[in-house]
Formats: sequence, structure tokens, C-alpha cells
Amino acid sequence: MSTVADRLRARAPDATRDQLVVATGQIAAGAGNMAFSLVLARVLAPGAFAQIAAFLAIYLLLGMPASAISAAAALDPDKAARLRPVLLVGGAVVGAVLAVASPWVGPALRLPVAMVVVLGLSCPALGTLAADRGRLYGWQRHRPLVSSLVAEPAVRLLLGVVLAATAGAVGAAFGVVVAGYAALEIARRGTGVRRRRARSAVDSRPSSVAAWTAVAFLALVVVQNQDLLIANRVLTPTEAGQFAVLSTLGGLSVFATMTVPLVLLPRTAAGDDRGLWAALSFTAVIGGTAVGIVALAPDALVVGLFGARYRPVGAVLVPYMAAMALLGFARVLVAHRCATGAGRSSLAFVVPAVALQAALIVVFGHDVRGVAFATVAAATGLTASLAAAEVVRLTTARRRWAVRDRLVDWVLTRPAAAAVAAACAVGLAIRFVVPRGLWLDEATSVFQARMSFGGMIDNLRTTDVHPPLYFSVLWVAVRWFGSGTLAVRVPSILAGTLVVPMLYLLGKEAYGRRTGVVAAVFGSVAPLLVWYSQEARMYALMTLFGVVAMWAQVRIVKRGGRWIWVVYAAASIALGWTQYFGLLQVAVQQLAFLWVIFARHRRGEPVRGLVIGWAVSAAAIAVWLAPLLPFAYQQYLVNQTAGKGFGGPQQVGRATSLSGTRLSVYAAIANVIWAVWGYQPNSSMVLLAALWPLGVLFALVLLGRRRQWSTSLLVAAVVVPGVTMFALGLVKRDLFDIRYLSTTVPLLVVLLARFVAAVPRRVVGVVVASGVLLGTLVVGLVDQQYNGTNPRTYDFRGALAAVEARAEPGDLVVYDPSDLREVVGYYGADLRLSPVRSDLPAPTDRRMVFVVASPALMHGATDTDGLRHTLHTLRAHGRQVDHQKLSNVEVWAFR
Repeated sequence: MSTVADRLRARAPDATRDQLVVATGQIAAGAGNMAFSLVLARVLAPGAFAQIAAFLAIYLLLGMPASAISAAAALDPDKAARLRPVLLVGGAVVGAVLAVASPWVGPALRLPVAMVVVLGLSCPALGTLAADRGRLYGWQRHRPLVSSLVAEPAVRLLLGVVLAATAGAVGAAFGVVVAGYAALEIARRGTGVRRRRARSAVDSRPSSVAAWTAVAFLALVVVQNQDLLIANRVLTPTEAGQFAVLSTLGGLSVFATMTVPLVLLPRTAAGDDRGLWAALSFTAVIGGTAVGIVALAPDALVVGLFGARYRPVGAVLVPYMAAMALLGFARVLVAHRCATGAGRSSLAFVVPAVALQAALIVVFGHDVRGVAFATVAAATGLTASLAAAEVVRLTTARRRWAVRDRLVDWVLTRPAAAAVAAACAVGLAIRFVVPRGLWLDEATSVFQARMSFGGMIDNLRTTDVHPPLYFSVLWVAVRWFGSGTLAVRVPSILAGTLVVPMLYLLGKEAYGRRTGVVAAVFGSVAPLLVWYSQEARMYALMTLFGVVAMWAQVRIVKRGGRWIWVVYAAASIALGWTQYFGLLQVAVQQLAFLWVIFARHRRGEPVRGLVIGWAVSAAAIAVWLAPLLPFAYQQYLVNQTAGKGFGGPQQVGRATSLSGTRLSVYAAIANVIWAVWGYQPNSSMVLLAALWPLGVLFALVLLGRRRQWSTSLLVAAVVVPGVTMFALGLVKRDLFDIRYLSTTVPLLVVLLARFVAAVPRRVVGVVVASGVLLGTLVVGLVDQQYNGTNPRTYDFRGALAAVEARAEPGDLVVYDPSDLREVVGYYGADLRLSPVRSDLPAPTDRRMVFVVASPALMHGATDTDGLRHTLHTLRAHGRQVDHQKLSNVEVWAFR
């Protein structure tokens, strides 16, 4: 008689079909559970909903051994059948203990005593249900398995909602328990079909393998759920309810992929190594789809599903969903390790992740965002470490199993390409984690992109100072993806991610493969590159075109070619149509071509092809930029007439406080520091600025050690635009800003990569130097993204959320300066808004007046005096009931 292992090997091509069948049932079950949560969020008050969400989390935590048993049973269904009576009796004992201890357990968990008793009733079913489902996985009986999966949410909806409406959170909990018993009965019947015995996938598999599998999956469930339990304990009831919504939505990614590793386990145990790729593919599709859908409009999704009171959750929903999707990958990788006999070693990855998550929540979990990002950090670290370990194992597996998969072969035989691909993946993931809301300029971009195309171009011509290419791209993106906070940043995120492989190409072309790899790795986490990749403005696109143009020029000078001239000309044209100051790099590159032609001519080398290519490309650039001249001139006249051009007021806020309102050498140093380590608080800037002699030493070493033409070009493309903008800043202070020098940032990254890749004489030195500098970049990135004192962070989202939580119909929201109109309108579309004016209505007992102001964005004394007068008037006619200070934004409330 053939074993199940033989049958699985024969049916190896059906791995994808099996995953599809079970995943469909699991997704259907997830949809039912989601509907159950949505209905409860509407039926129950926030505090009661937090209780039922906590109940569900504890229900899952009590099911942790059961969930682990399910994985172990999939490996050895015969032994799991013999454990069934033990699980029933053991569950009954645990339930009885919970019921007796409910007067003490309930207050400790902030749950009603009756709910703890109901929780005890579920215990006999949890382990038994998991074992029966695990046996169905191991025996490949997918029809009863899917029926059991779907039956549980169906009963919850039919019975649980009715009980919730009549008995509140306790009734809903009882419905959950009854649904579990219904699923158990269906699974029990499925395991008893024809009463036949089936042999496990690997007949001689030791019991310890299943035991370590159970322990590993147990630890994974802790990573998935402990944040909700801790949040329910440390946060306020309102915030706990918000995190319950976040956990409910985020858990969909994990729930949808929960069956994937269980389907994988028996196949891998039978020697089918191809099942891993099917499992990873399904996990990627399901998790990526979930994150992508949420990323389009997270705020609208939360409000539409759960109500406006949960709107703040939208700020962290996308990264939290991504973390849950990563946990799906972690489960698949752990399952593969367990099925191949390495389950014990999996604990070396999962247990530290559990400890790290708990420690981060304790230290930083003072609000919903802090708890969420603790989970993001733990999930990312766990999945990355498991993936790295799996890549190492694949090398051995390739020799042992003679795997011929082209993708694996390509990755394993091309380390540079693999490193760059990994850097791109990391860079993309980082850029999708946007912790801040839109600020003034971004909201203006969205406001313009919502117009008709002709209206947007006319608005740019008469009110703005930038070329129209980026706004045209954003105009299309808004119509494809909507105008959600993340959706409007998609063009910048994609452009910023493409900069990473272009850094590799530029570094490789200019210096070599080693410099290119280091540059790509640095670029994936470089703080300023990440910052402007997350901003709905043109700077990420400007950076991309600048790198492409520089790479094309270096390639032309070194190797020539016809098509590369087209790339250079197109990138230069696009650079001018994206940001006028990008033409500074175009000018430097044109002068560089002339210098190369002159130098080669002096050496007697042929220059005819280079001259023709330069002349044709320069003519093409001039022709394509010519239509931009009248457009730019009209913008210049409008801004000069409005008093916003040269000679107008200086908009200098806290972002430039290190150097004051006048330029100095420290202003230049500050911008260099920002270019490398990102926007830092003023205290850090003062310290870093004092280290400027080290920067001079770095420049001398870089230029003095085997200086190449490529180095001279890159340095010139950094220095010349910087000096030019410094000179313009002497006339109008606002112009000397690193964002207008975005083309120089990736060039600095390449120069740094060249420094650490060339100065050390041994490979170990290169690795150490690269690691140290990479560590400083990561520290700078984290501090830039999450330090509340970052001078470039403007928390308008938080300010308007605080106002919207208190405002009632008829209340007035006043904003200052008037430039805030678009950003206030974006976040407070349902509020009654008005700029600061002299005839503001006074607050009354029935009408509140809110003032939202950003002193850092005020144009001199006029705006400051206007805000001071408004506050004085409101205090004279009412009383101030609240004052909040957020990042570069303040909110006053008067009644």
C-alpha cells in the first residue's frame, strides 16, 4: 500500500491548487469574521467593542496551544487522533479554572466576569478543533476542512450579532463560543469519513519534530496578538478601542494566509520542496493585495467601516497591515523549517521577536502609534532574519536536491544583483511606512491635482512657481488611486524607490560594482531620500531624473553609444520640466561635456562622435525646454507682483533656526548634514555642525586618493548648484534649502559609497566601514521619521483630528496664516473654516471657536501680529478652554 508521502510526490503539481482551495475558504471565513466585527463596532459602544476585541484576542491566545497543535497534527495526523480525549479533558479543566477564578481574572483583564466564564466554556473546543483541522490538513481532506472554516463565522453572524444586540459584549462572546463548537462538529465528521486510517506524510517522523513545530507556532501567535492585550492594559479606553480596530483590520492579512503554512507542512514533510514557492507566492499575493487596498485610502476605509471616531487609526493602518503581511511570510518560513527538521532552530528567531515586541511596547507604547510601530519593528526583524537564514539554507538545498529553479539560481549566483534587489525591496518597504500627514505644500499639490487638467495648468501659471510635469503625473495618480494620504504619495514613493537601483548603476559605472552595491544599500535608507520619497511634491522625481542624467553622462564618456544619448537628453529635459533648479545640474553636465571634448582634443584623441552627440542632445534639450520659458516668466511676474518673489517677505521658521534668518557657513553645513543624515532637531544639528572639520577631511581624502574624472564630475555637480543656491539665498533666504538641491543628495551618497569602498585596503575594512556608516544612516532615519522635534514635521493631521473630535455643527475653525487653506480643507473638509480676519464672530455657550496656526510658516510680523490680535480678541469675548502644541502646529479652543 502506498503511503501518503508517495501520493503527495505524485501530486506535486497540485500544490498550487490545494493552496487555492483552502485559501479561498479561509478568505471567505475572514470576510465573515470581518463582517461580524463591523457589525459589532456599530452595535456596541467603543468600550464594549474594546472588550469583545480583547475577548477575541484572549480567545486566540487560549487557542495558541490549539493553533500549534494544528500545525503538529498536520505533520502527524495519526498521533493527533489519539490525543483528542486528552485535549477535551484538558480544555474542560482549564475552562473550570477560568470560571472559578473569574472574579479576579475579569478585573485584571478589564473584562466582565460573565465574559470570563463564557471564555472558559470555549476551552474544551479549542484544542480539539485545532487537532481535527490539523488531521484534515495532513490527510488532504480539503472539502470538510473548508466547510469547518466557513461555518464558524457564519454562526457568529447568525447568532452572535443577535446576542450582542440583546446582551451586549457578553452575548457576542457567547455567540463566538457556540460558533467554535459548530465548526468542531463539522471537522469531527470530516475526520471520521469511512472510518479509515491514513498514514502520515512521513511515517517515521520523530515525535520531537511535531513538538518543536507546536512550540514555534505558539510563539508566532504571541507576536501576532500580544500587542492588543498590552494595549488594552496600558492605553486609555478610547485609545484601546482605536487599537482594537487597528488589530481587527491588520489581523486580516495574517488570517487570510493562516492556512498557507498548514497546507505546506505535509507536502514539505513528504519531500516536495516546490511547495515552498507556491506558499510564498500565495502569501505575497494575499498580503500584498490587502496592503494595496488599504493603502489607497486608509482614512476613508476606517471611517467607512467603523465610523469617524476611529479616524486616527488610518495614520498607522498601512504599516501595521504590512507588518501583519510580513508575519504571514514568517509563518510560511517557520513551517518550511519545521517540516524539514529545523523547527527547534526557528525558536532562535521567533522568541527574540516576542521579547523585542514586548520591550518596545513597554518603552514606547504610550499611544496607538507607539504600540503599532513596536509590532512593525518586531515583524520586520523576524521576517528579515528568517528570510536571510532561508537563503543560506537554499545554498545547501540546491546542492542536495539539485534545485533548478531559475530565480533561485540567479539569486544565488549573482550576489551583487541579489544585494541590489534586497536594497530595492527594503527601500520600497521603508518608503511605504509614512508616519506623518500632509503638510502645506503637499495639500496644495493635491488641491491643484483635483482640478481639471486645464484648470490645474492655469492655476500653476498664475499662482505657483514650479514646472508642470510632476503635477501632471499627480493629476493622473489622483484619478487612478484617489486623493488619500498615501495614494497621493505613490508617484514619489515609486520614483524614490527607482533611485536605489540607479545609484547602483551610477556607482558601478563611475567606480565599480562594489561602490554601486554600497551606494544602493545606503540609498535604500538615506534619510533625506526617504523623506522626499514620502512627500507629495516633485523632489523625488527631480532626484530620479538627476541620477539618470548623471549615469547616462558617465556612461557616454566612458563607453559611448547612441541610445544612451537619448536617455541623457530625455532625463535632462524631464529634470527641467520637474524643477527649475534642476537645470543647474544640466548646466554643470553641459560644461563637463565641453571640458571632456577640450581635454581629449588636446591629447589628440578623436572627438567627432562626442561633439556630434553633444550638439544634437544640447539642441534637443534647448528645443524641448523652450516652451517652458514663457510659462516660467509668467510665474515670475505673478509672484513679483504679489510680493512673494525677490524682495518679498522671508518665510523662515524653525526649520532654519540653526542659522537664523541670514546665511552663514553654518547654514551651508546644516544643509550638508541634512543631505546625509536627514532632518534632525536643532540640538543635534548644533552638535553635528561642530564636526565640520571632519567633513573637510573627508573631502580632502576623497579628492586626494586616486582622483578620477567621475569624482570631479560628481563633486562639481554637488558644489556648483550649492554655491549658486547659496548666492541666490543671499537675496531671498528661502531659496537656500536642501530640497531645491535634491539632485545633489544621491551624488553625495555615491561619493560616500566610494569613500568607504575605496579607502579601506581590505574587504573586512570595507564591510566594517560600510556597516558603521549604514548604522548612522539608520539612526538618522529613525530619528528623522519619529522625533517630534523634527523641524520639518507639521502635524496638521493631528491638529485637525483633535478639532474634529470636539467640534459640533456651527463651530468655527480659524486658521493662520491664510496659506493653510488647502491643508486645513484637506483634513477638515466637514468643518466650518475661515482665515484670520478682523470681524470674527465671538464664541458663545453654543458655539466654539478653534484657532489652528503654524508660526513656523508665517510671513513675518504681519501674520504674527494678526494671530496675536485674534487670540487677544477671543480671550476678551470668551474663555480659552484648551491649548495644544503639536509638531510646528498649535491649536486653541475658545467657548
